[in-house]
Amino acid sequence: MRWTKESLQELVVELRSRRGDTTTVEVKAAAGGCPDLGETLCAFANMPEGGTIILGLDESAGFRPVGLSNLAELERGVAAQARTGVAPPVRCDVQTFQVDGAPVLVVDVEGLPLHDRPARHGGQSFLRQSDGDYVMSQQELAQLELLKTQAVRPTNPDRQPVPETSLGDLDPDLVRAFIASARDASRRLREASDEELLQLTGVVTASGELTLAGVYALGRYPQAFSPSLSITAAVPQPPGSGVRTRDLQHLDGPLPELLDRAMDWVRRNTRTSIGYDERGHGVDLTELPMRAVREIVANALVHRNLDGITNSKRVEIRLYDDKLVITSPGGLWGVSGRQLGRPGGKSAVNPLLYDLCTLVRMVDGSRVIEGEGGGIREALQALLAAGLRPPTFVDSGVQFTVLVWRHTLLSDSDLDWLGKVAPGAGLSSEQRAILAGMRHGQTWTNSSVRAQFGPVDSVEARRMLQQLVDLDLARASGVRGNTTYALARRLSASKVHEAPKVHEILDAVPEPAAPARGQRTPFGTLTKHGDMLGALLRRPRTIKELMQLTGLKESQVRYALRRLIDAGVVAMQGAQGLQDTRYELTETGRALTSPEEATDD
Repeated sequence: MRWTKESLQELVVELRSRRGDTTTVEVKAAAGGCPDLGETLCAFANMPEGGTIILGLDESAGFRPVGLSNLAELERGVAAQARTGVAPPVRCDVQTFQVDGAPVLVVDVEGLPLHDRPARHGGQSFLRQSDGDYVMSQQELAQLELLKTQAVRPTNPDRQPVPETSLGDLDPDLVRAFIASARDASRRLREASDEELLQLTGVVTASGELTLAGVYALGRYPQAFSPSLSITAAVPQPPGSGVRTRDLQHLDGPLPELLDRAMDWVRRNTRTSIGYDERGHGVDLTELPMRAVREIVANALVHRNLDGITNSKRVEIRLYDDKLVITSPGGLWGVSGRQLGRPGGKSAVNPLLYDLCTLVRMVDGSRVIEGEGGGIREALQALLAAGLRPPTFVDSGVQFTVLVWRHTLLSDSDLDWLGKVAPGAGLSSEQRAILAGMRHGQTWTNSSVRAQFGPVDSVEARRMLQQLVDLDLARASGVRGNTTYALARRLSASKVHEAPKVHEILDAVPEPAAPARGQRTPFGTLTKHGDMLGALLRRPRTIKELMQLTGLKESQVRYALRRLIDAGVVAMQGAQGLQDTRYELTETGRALTSPEEATDD
């Protein structure tokens, strides 16, 4: 992808929040020159959508810039390694940006076409997993070769007969509901006998054996024939806790039962609160929208690789403090991660299984999938409506992973503010998130909206942004094709924020102890008589830095920051509670200060 200043800043905030690299992003300090990038270049080249290397940020220091001195030499070093260190050579796109006022080099690595994979470095092939590179296994290499064959001549493993199976291996209740559903859907099938219908729909072969799709979707116990047709679910525990996982479950049964049991497991391990509907009746409110989780798990089960080469690979569900991770064997087929949920972003890995699952019924009578290709879009909409970030899709070519984030997009303060500035405006979930970002000083572009909110095309992104402008909630700057959107000026210093003076915001902050002899308090102290904004005008600060500048205790600084954030004057860079999290002025905050008030370190 082509990075922008805004999209890179969003990424840096995310990296600082998670305190590590991602599957698609590798960060190197590169303070002493170009580091060895061979393994990472190779791994990204073997990913269908490539990846990004950022040089000039120090992960061990909270992704702070190191101050690169010779960008041209660094770029030449990257180009040389991409050209001679990896076979076949890797194509890279290099851009230069500023992060916290210091230069960084952003290297976009293109994924190789399938027929050129795998790339090798030092005689070995690498892939990305989590935040690191690993040597591809023989099984993964064999799977890659199979993918090349299928690109020319699809094998359709879901149609293959399963030896020594018969109608007696099917679940009678599932079959009964399936036959009724199939007859409802097709006039032709109404005239067929039960046995004929099962053969015509691909559940049974002409020789009387079950197809793999038939066993998986309707079998009494599919795992007797293919143990990999199952799910492992677990809650990994932190290192040093003495326990590796909690609530480890091996889920089995036919596909509809797997989906039901997976949903029960997620509900059991995520938080539930009590809310009230419009009639005042108590309802359970789940931490994650179960509609979204269901669609993602169903997709993992239906679109997993079914080739015998993946017999040891199961669908995996892992629940971490910050995310739910669903991984299925095999990569995407005929579609990229960026296309998921968009018009035309539909491609069945297992065509027969896909068709069967549009007819297979769950216990509650619903279909496993609707068959319209809208499952991912529905999941995205459900997550946004719940105030959660869009999921992250990672396709390694040999497995597909979806990360469902447990972070909320909007704080209570944001929600209260939105209720004041846009009451009855009928804003969409996306527009509310965009406006909340503007409140904290974020500017948006058409491309950043598309990147943030998934299946939104350019026309829809423009419509959402223009509507905010028409409502006088945002303002546009620049020409078409290079337009940026920010909070309307009337809101930047309006009575919504009440144009607060620092002493008004911080009235309740207790007076700090007198500074030690010789200690400098360049702008006074963080009290009702002082000005904290001067410390933040020059650059973002950590809580520790603010304590040093003000002489205040940590609890006093944190209290004051909460007041300033609620007032829309200060925004947080990073996650709550981390030592390297920094605080910066919003546009409103800068309007309340002058350059003369800037505090030197």
